[in-house]
Amino acid sequence: MLLLAGGLGGSAGILASLAGRPEAEAPTAALAPSVAPLFAVGLAADGTPEPPPTPTPTPTPLPARLASAAGLRLWSDGDSTSYFVTVALFQEWPALGGLPVRAPAYQLSTGLVRQDFFDWPAYLASEMERYDPDVVVLMLGANDANQIRSADAYAARVGAVMDQLQRPGRIVVWVGQPNMGRPDLAATIPRVNAIFQAQAAVRPWVLWVDTWALTSGPDGSYAAALPNEDGTWEVVRADDGIHLTPAGGRRIARAIVAALFEPGR
Repeated sequence: MLLLAGGLGGSAGILASLAGRPEAEAPTAALAPSVAPLFAVGLAADGTPEPPPTPTPTPTPLPARLASAAGLRLWSDGDSTSYFVTVALFQEWPALGGLPVRAPAYQLSTGLVRQDFFDWPAYLASEMERYDPDVVVLMLGANDANQIRSADAYAARVGAVMDQLQRPGRIVVWVGQPNMGRPDLAATIPRVNAIFQAQAAVRPWVLWVDTWALTSGPDGSYAAALPNEDGTWEVVRADDGIHLTPAGGRRIARAIVAALFEPGR
């Protein structure tokens, strides 16, 4: 079974563009290794037991937002849907007085389901120890959407990552997946987003940012192009109906920044 049937990934072209080299192409499809479905019998791919089901979260009060970004260290990463969001955030954050802690990056074809393929908890532990950011932005889930067999088991994994990222004074921004132009993902992404939102709701250090409506047309349908803040229409999605363009990344990055500074959101 593919991580995403039909592909979700990235290309060296978008990374090359950051280094001043001509951009070869937008993110391209990449196939993951063939694997058995995870969560089918309550076991991980490596045979270890899944965590017990997570109780239905009870909403808790939202934290105060930032008064200033001055001196705050920003870290952002995720799967390939996150790349242009991170690029835009790292361009805007210094103008607010903050400090991006490293160059933009993304982790190709990864998610929380396939820990044997890419170990997000271990990677995050290393990154947090190395950079100790004040604001953490994480955007993933597209590679998980068609793999989940137990919503409770997946919710437990999501909650564990949110807990892992907690430290006093840190805000964790969990970014939802956008509306999708691929029918299978358009059907499965909403339940993944619902899990993210529910787990964030019981953790005051986690700020949930919903991108579905932000990337939809007036009727709620998938939109490849949308008007920006000036009313100018921009192509916000790649031809695959999954990835964002630089304009799409800027659209979501600005929503993240606005949410960080919006009191009582």
